[in-house]
Amino acid sequence: MKKLLSLAVLSLGMITVANAEEYAPEKGDFAVELGFTPFNTADGSSFKLNDGMLKVRYFLSSKDALRLKIGFGIQNSKDTETYFSEPDEDDKANAWSVVDRTITEKNKNTNFSFMVGYERHLFTKGRFDVYAGLELGYGIQKFSGTETEVSTTKQYNGKTYLGYVDYDDVTTYTNQGTPGNGGVSLNYFSGNLFAGVDFYVWKNLYLGAELGLNFKTGKSPNTYRDYTRNSISYNAAGIVTDYVKTNFDGESNTTVTTTKIGDNVTTTTTHGPVRTNVTRTTSVGLYVEPAIRIGWRF
Repeated sequence: MKKLLSLAVLSLGMITVANAEEYAPEKGDFAVELGFTPFNTADGSSFKLNDGMLKVRYFLSSKDALRLKIGFGIQNSKDTETYFSEPDEDDKANAWSVVDRTITEKNKNTNFSFMVGYERHLFTKGRFDVYAGLELGYGIQKFSGTETEVSTTKQYNGKTYLGYVDYDDVTTYTNQGTPGNGGVSLNYFSGNLFAGVDFYVWKNLYLGAELGLNFKTGKSPNTYRDYTRNSISYNAAGIVTDYVKTNFDGESNTTVTTTKIGDNVTTTTTHGPVRTNVTRTTSVGLYVEPAIRIGWRF
């Protein structure tokens, strides 16, 4: 009976060891991983491959691995607010009253990053593989967008309706280091000290999660805004009484205003200094992977 019990325990131990060896990485193995945020997420992302969520591993041994991570994302968002208020009798006693107003804001954020690093696989137990390591990388972010405001303002003299003014404001903004450099908003270097775990669903298929300490430093140029406003005034009969157009060039800080009243046209140009200041930002903080990784080892 004792021999039978000993044989059962030994067999169970051999099965456990064999099971652990089945999932443990080996020298010469490659692994490819992918993690992503789905389309049409709550934050308005059109497509977003999170920082470093395309990853390739190469195992120098069963315990040591090199890794390459690539991140790419295009995030679009749009927000529209509309206001409408027909003036009542009390409002008509005022000089001006806003009838309707629509504000539309569109933002686009594009990013690319890569990181190279080293992993030390500490132990494999059953289907779990625990590791830790260090990685360094470089990234680029580009930010741009527009803000459009369209409104109509009615004019009164007492309660007498005199006319209205249509305003059409468009602001275009982007980050640029110096005028004309392509709109790069941030160039940064980063590093991660991390620990993670892989869970093998099948022999070569696994899910993974990771957390660690992140360091990032980079240069962030100014945000330049180009501004255009069209202002057209009409009398009570709907005839144009005057027209004002203002253009502001954010790169050169130049404002050009064109005014037309009747047949008289006046153009005014105001110059300002070119802004080329660059701000360096540095941050350190804990991070957790924003998505579960799915990997295949072969």
